[in-house]
Amino acid sequence: AGSRGTSGSFPAVTGPSVTYALLEDVPAHERKRPPTCLHTVLTSSGNAYMNWQTRVMYATYKKHAKTPGSILKAFTRVLHRGKDDELMFEVPTMRFDPNQAKCDHWCDYPVADRSLAMAQWSKTTDANRCSHVMMVETDYVYVKSPPASILMPRGKAVGFEYTYIGPKQPDMLRVLNEYLTTTPFDKTPALHPSRSADVSLPRTGNAPSCLTSDDLRIVAPLWAEFVALTETPESTRKALGWLRDMYAYDAAILVAGVEHTIAGAPRSPLMAQPPADDAGVKDASGEFRFNAFLLHYTWGPEIYDANENKLWVFDKRAYGGGQYEKGPYELTRLPDPPEWDPSRGLQLQTFFQPRALTDSKLALIKIMIDEINQAVDALPRVPKGFKSLTDAQKAAE
Repeated sequence: AGSRGTSGSFPAVTGPSVTYALLEDVPAHERKRPPTCLHTVLTSSGNAYMNWQTRVMYATYKKHAKTPGSILKAFTRVLHRGKDDELMFEVPTMRFDPNQAKCDHWCDYPVADRSLAMAQWSKTTDANRCSHVMMVETDYVYVKSPPASILMPRGKAVGFEYTYIGPKQPDMLRVLNEYLTTTPFDKTPALHPSRSADVSLPRTGNAPSCLTSDDLRIVAPLWAEFVALTETPESTRKALGWLRDMYAYDAAILVAGVEHTIAGAPRSPLMAQPPADDAGVKDASGEFRFNAFLLHYTWGPEIYDANENKLWVFDKRAYGGGQYEKGPYELTRLPDPPEWDPSRGLQLQTFFQPRALTDSKLALIKIMIDEINQAVDALPRVPKGFKSLTDAQKAAE
């Protein structure tokens, strides 16, 4: 384990080192405050499934960064992988060696090294290019440029509400309490909110969230430390399951004192998740207006008519032949969802209750599919930097 400092600790890195210019190595008189802007940071283990999503995400970023006056000024893929992959030339990337090398291809928890990589990246000069960082996932798409109002002052941040996060999750609260028993009071005073007998975990996760780059340098190492603490004993690991990375982030921001303003759709200024969410209401011009600038295609929407005939489907897990195909995937356009027709009784799969598909929900699905298809149209079959598909495939191995 690493040694704890004022910003948490770095769990041991077992792979070969990858070094970058660190902010702490820049002489104090040469350091400059970063400009007021937003640095989008995407994390990935570089497997083929995440990489087709990454190509699409980055293409949508580039499109909306061109919006006049946009605060989108930088993009970095933080790659936690043991070697370079097929996107090193196409997507701005900084690679950090993982502790779990098996995740280079596939493993049961591909985000296991995400927090450690973010902790390492947060210390680099690359992380100081903008005043704020926007953490995103591979399966997000930008649909417009973000408003400057999300750029909060130090100690404040904007996050997304995940209702499945339990504010009183007993296993995570135990991990937090055990951490605090070994933490000096000069770092987390007796009256610190994390030490309250009635402490509650924020119902959020690292993505999407927007915080200052200064705050990230404090939060990210703590996040990595809490991830390591949730790995043992096995009972804790199993109890938190896939959510342990999110719970670790929640504990980190609580200890760091970075207050996240959180909301789910439609109130969230960050993200919506079709088809669970909708595009709001139409304005006087007949256009739908909604807050989110990111759409997340976590759900696999299926659209049926009133007679249960399946009309349309999009599931990221089946795209390109499925999650276990070799990369790079051939990117193909998605079929357009059906047009709105109230007489057809359009509905979603039974997972969603109520099943009725509204005009507004369908509009948000269409906006998302249009963005993905525009990205696919703009991307070459062979990722940038490779002369042939064979060369790209070798890099993807």
